Amino acid sequence: MTIYKIDNISELVKGTAVTVGMFDGVHRGHQHILALLRQEATRLGLTPVVVTFDLHPRQVLGGGVGGVDVNQFYRVTTNEERYALLERFGIHHVLELHFTPEVAALSACQFFEQILLQRLHAKALVLGYDNMFGSKHHNDFDRLPSLAKSLGVSVAVDTAVRFRDIDISSTQVRKALKMGDVELAADFLGYNYRLWGLVVKGRQMGRQLGFPTANVCLDDTTKVMPADGVYAVRVQLENSSEIRMGMANFGGQPTFGLDKPVFEVNIFDFDGDLYGTTLSVEFVSRLRDVQKFGSIPELVDQLCADRDDARRHLAENS
Repeated sequence: MTIYKIDNISELVKGTAVTVGMFDGVHRGHQHILALLRQEATRLGLTPVVVTFDLHPRQVLGGGVGGVDVNQFYRVTTNEERYALLERFGIHHVLELHFTPEVAALSACQFFEQILLQRLHAKALVLGYDNMFGSKHHNDFDRLPSLAKSLGVSVAVDTAVRFRDIDISSTQVRKALKMGDVELAADFLGYNYRLWGLVVKGRQMGRQLGFPTANVCLDDTTKVMPADGVYAVRVQLENSSEIRMGMANFGGQPTFGLDKPVFEVNIFDFDGDLYGTTLSVEFVSRLRDVQKFGSIPELVDQLCADRDDARRHLAENS
């Protein structure tokens, strides 16, 4: 994949089919748009290009977008993850624009003419069913299709992808994760949600209980955190292609009187030293809430039950 900036976009072969968006999560709805983009590009003999931004508009505009405070907004994917997923779904050319208040001030038609037409030489434009870009204060998005066609640019509008009568969107993915429904999130995404982090020293209480855990310090705290709970997970160790089964606890440790949230992963049938290793943790199923137990033996009994439950979920979702 080649990721272009605005100053080296001339390296692209002239004549492109373009679509614009954040593509946070590159969920099944996005995947449908990408397929349509590739189809239109092939039909017209053009190069398919995704135009996206380095920062999510909500990270720059804060409460100015949908009343969401920048400090309360979390992404489904990092930029690195987004680009890897875009490539996975057949996109090899991405224009990454630096999102600024000045870019946000461009109306949809201005953005089309100044970026898509003049710089990318767009010959085809693909829009999502609910796609909208450009200034909300100077909203001329409804004029965009007719403007594009008047300038010789074909326009294709995608349809919604639905699951359980819900239009799939990045917002719906975030909602599912915040509820702890990682299975619903996976249905929206088309793949299981992942977090990455470095294994650091913890209190080693799990080892004393017979369930040694890796205490994971997350690489990116701007990503959506699933709701507190115990989860069945798949784990990939740094520099290894092997996928291991396990269970994870995300949240406090009320049995020990600790409220500070931790992210602990117990990898089944593993007893190596993981300190300083980066883990990729894939959420498969939510097993239960975080609970306070009346005694250590009661906690251990529940952990044994959790392990059996996790193995079952992982086997069913292999």
